[in-house]
Amino acid sequence: MRFLVFAALVLALTGFAQDAAAQRSLSTGGQMEIQSPKKPHSYARVNFSDGTSGERFSLKAGDCVKNNNDCRDDRERVEFFDKRQSIRPGDEHWYAWSFYLPPDAFPRLSGAGPAYTFGQVHQRGSSGPEILFQLFSDGFFVNLSNPYRLDDDPMNPIGPYRQVRIARQSDLTNRWTRITLQARWSRNEDGFINVWMNGRPVWSYTGATTNADDPLYFKYGLYRAFVSRCGGPCPDATVFYRNVRQGRTQAEVQ
Repeated sequence: MRFLVFAALVLALTGFAQDAAAQRSLSTGGQMEIQSPKKPHSYARVNFSDGTSGERFSLKAGDCVKNNNDCRDDRERVEFFDKRQSIRPGDEHWYAWSFYLPPDAFPRLSGAGPAYTFGQVHQRGSSGPEILFQLFSDGFFVNLSNPYRLDDDPMNPIGPYRQVRIARQSDLTNRWTRITLQARWSRNEDGFINVWMNGRPVWSYTGATTNADDPLYFKYGLYRAFVSRCGGPCPDATVFYRNVRQGRTQAEVQ
């Protein structure tokens, strides 16, 4: 049954043109700009068999973005970021997105391979991402960066301050997964984070959530780090997104 559902989804895909209109995000609540190698397979808007619309992100080996040092820093991506960068420390913000890993177009991870990121909140300037939702061979994790140390070396990142597994890869494959994130970004102890997966609370944290005073911004798409761990060309990978939203209140992301 799941295979038939996916087959119907694939047959319904449309909109593979790489014109300027196709590069505009379907998300709401931000002003998104794409970071992409801009190859024909990289990004497309799509329509699904249930009448909904979404986006397809795909990576092939060598799909690094040259103008942001991905090629130097062992990364590959096709990812939207909110160019407003208007969320400030002290602000409370909500984020929500749904993603789908197709069973025959996303690799089964094993060993010490690269991490795949499906959503993150980053900070402008030399600081790294504050929170990432990452898939490794041993599961899907929420990773909170250390809010008490500046992590400014992408080749030698500081280990996560908190790392919580919220699912296995098999829990994500061939089904839609909905992530909802509520956060107060703060350098002080009044910060907090709440995470839901498919409407179920999976992690809460109270304490400092950011290590600098720079603005923060949301990113989503397909990003993999430390691709050299593949031991050769990394496999092709595709993920679909829909209903990507951010806002100041829960109502704005429902």
